[in-house]
Amino acid sequence: MRHLALRREGAVEFYTPDPEKYGGIYSAPVFYNPAMEKNRTLSVLILKAYGKTGLTVCEPLSGTGIRGIRYAVESGAVGRLVLNDISKEATELIKKNLEINGVDAEVYNEDANVLLHRLRDTCDVVDIDPFGSPAPFMQAAFRALREEGLICATATDTAVLVGRYPRKCLRRYGSVAFRTPFYIEVGLRNLIGFVARVAASEDYKIEPLMSYWEGHYFRFCAYAVRGARDADDNFRNIGYLEYKGGLRRVTTRPGASYLGPLWIGPMGEPLIIYKMAEFGPHQDFLKLLAEEYSVAAPWYYRMPEFAVGGRSVTLKEALKILREAGIYSTATHMSPDGFKTDSSYGEVARVLKTYNYAT
Repeated sequence: MRHLALRREGAVEFYTPDPEKYGGIYSAPVFYNPAMEKNRTLSVLILKAYGKTGLTVCEPLSGTGIRGIRYAVESGAVGRLVLNDISKEATELIKKNLEINGVDAEVYNEDANVLLHRLRDTCDVVDIDPFGSPAPFMQAAFRALREEGLICATATDTAVLVGRYPRKCLRRYGSVAFRTPFYIEVGLRNLIGFVARVAASEDYKIEPLMSYWEGHYFRFCAYAVRGARDADDNFRNIGYLEYKGGLRRVTTRPGASYLGPLWIGPMGEPLIIYKMAEFGPHQDFLKLLAEEYSVAAPWYYRMPEFAVGGRSVTLKEALKILREAGIYSTATHMSPDGFKTDSSYGEVARVLKTYNYAT
């Protein structure tokens, strides 16, 4: 590869194709997206917070190798690193980046699913970071996992997951989705629900540790443990949503105009998130996630849903009003005018609409 640029991310220096020479990152022979730095940083933090060392970490869609190299250099948790890309140019660049950082790794030039099947029962962490949907790789990812471990994935096909393309969503994720005011949460729970069903088919139970939305992608990391009886528990957290006139009703049975199946359980573990925040980067974002995860009920509300005559108080004012009325609520990272609460739509509407009428 002739045109390379030296970059730095976290504690790692590495080479990428120079986007100016190739007409942008999407035209480069090996893909690297600088906008995903936060994604990679949070991934390092969750591996640190996981609290185990000597882990076998596999990234079967490595690109430049930056994610895996950052795991090795920054997390203090990696004992064996397995990197792979189907592109020969990518694997050569991975080797170069490993060398300049003094990191040892096994580097393969294979189809990701072939590699994951070959690694069966040997990995503690499998991180699926594709260009698009992780769906084609999830079954093989679970097969590569040991009895327990971490399974992480990124999805950039957000329009599909939120229901903008319902037929493609049904084909790819086996679920029905359509646009709602809280469509970001629908997309995130759609992704987790799909992974939970795949996990169950491979006799794994999952417990989400972190899941979030950031601009053009969804991201989640979950603890997975093998066992047929445990795997059955996944279905206790999978259900359907009836959305009508602002009301959100969760049910275990589908209806003609319901969304689902979707994950209706916890989207993350607050204790893990607070531990991640102790390491420094993105503290405000992580603390907001932890507060969101403390609300058990799915589906955030948005301020326009409670407007009267087109007028509404600000989100900050609304949170204060609700808390004074004895309703716990918190802002959400999924919408600038959204909030989460365990209270029903009717209870929230009674408080906020009464206040909006009065003002």
